[in-house]
Amino acid sequence: MRIAYIISAYKYPELLIRLITRLHSDSASFFVHVDKKTPLDVYAQMVNGTKHLSNVFFLKRHRCYWGDFGHVRATIEGINEIINRDTPFDYAVLLTGQDYPIKTNEHIQTFFRQSKGKSFMDYFPLPSDNWEGGGMQRLELWHVRLSNHHYAFPKNSNLLIKRKFPKGFQPFGGSSYWSLSRACIAYLYEFIKTNRRFINYFKYVDVPDELVFQTILLNSPFAESIVNDDLRYIEWKEWDAGSPAVLDKYDFDRLTRSSKLFARKFDLNVDAEVLDLIDQAIK
Repeated sequence: MRIAYIISAYKYPELLIRLITRLHSDSASFFVHVDKKTPLDVYAQMVNGTKHLSNVFFLKRHRCYWGDFGHVRATIEGINEIINRDTPFDYAVLLTGQDYPIKTNEHIQTFFRQSKGKSFMDYFPLPSDNWEGGGMQRLELWHVRLSNHHYAFPKNSNLLIKRKFPKGFQPFGGSSYWSLSRACIAYLYEFIKTNRRFINYFKYVDVPDELVFQTILLNSPFAESIVNDDLRYIEWKEWDAGSPAVLDKYDFDRLTRSSKLFARKFDLNVDAEVLDLIDQAIK
């Protein structure tokens, strides 16, 4: 079972190197996108720390701001590189540089082998109670991000001229991270290449990485083969938090009891011990 990991990182080279080392095997390959805003010395640490591994590839860098199209662009870069390199893979898994496996490589490979081509992604149709206001304003307003500033137009709801969603598609949202079969990745590659107008629509959507891949695949022939599970253990310790909680040693028991394959997020500056405990548990 061959797995291609697309990893999005912007800091913590030590944690990225540790993640790749833990997941490394002869049947794994890694496609790493590092935010173009990341300082060159940090980027160099990431490259130098993995250069002894022939299956680690660093992607063309794009600027990524929270909630903008940069994250989608980075993921597309990974998909394109996997296909264009003719990478041997059965599944592609999208991670961040602050994720970590909570199962062994053998367990992960067995899980995907037994999944028989099913794909895994968190999703729900829009509008949805999962998002404020049903989530439709993410699509219907024009969202523009300049650096870390977010602007949405028009501001006056009485003058609202809704953006028209691409015809023939039901919008879907969900978590940004997924594990997709080779067939799904090949479909995404061709769809993105031949539907530029559809993709361009999402350049002015709010947090498009939580929408675009769900919308493509849940409107595709693969919809029935997608399991509504992103296979991630995540703690949201505040209901309105914009980012998941950093996991620490006090989360360890819950991590070991979880059936998920991966967890996020971790920070060595907050608690490195939890990763040591995980490593010991999944030797």
